[in-house]
Amino acid sequence: MATTTVRIEGLRELGEAMRKLSRSVALKTARSATAAGARVIKKAAVANIEKSPSIETGSLHDSVIVKRLGKNESSLTSEHIVTVRGRGKVVKKGKNKGQRQTSAPHAHLVEFGTVNMPAEPFLGPAFTQHKEAAVTAIKDKLAQRIAKVKP
Repeated sequence: MATTTVRIEGLRELGEAMRKLSRSVALKTARSATAAGARVIKKAAVANIEKSPSIETGSLHDSVIVKRLGKNESSLTSEHIVTVRGRGKVVKKGKNKGQRQTSAPHAHLVEFGTVNMPAEPFLGPAFTQHKEAAVTAIKDKLAQRIAKVKP
């Protein structure tokens, strides 16, 4: 597995600004910021799928999702991941109620390849090529939300 390091400056100042917010506002701010960064990576992954001439985009394209990890899945204040829905659950609310969500249980085979098929990575390159843009989206969202709360 590859390791990536991103250097972020100004975390002390960010921590001080976040401590001035109420706990619920700070949590909502952190969640919206990490979601903004994850959406950048998701958009890039979907674009990689669309650019690949040999990937049939249907279910794979529609199954790339941003998921917020819950309290029992992460020790961080807020953590979002970009992943591919492997099993389609039945929708319980909204206009698609009763229908199955799009799923792509074959996504890992496309990303990493098989003995019979070369790898056509879409998620890894999305992160590698757009991590700085994701950090910028996080920074911008934090600044926007903190400025909105300040008197």
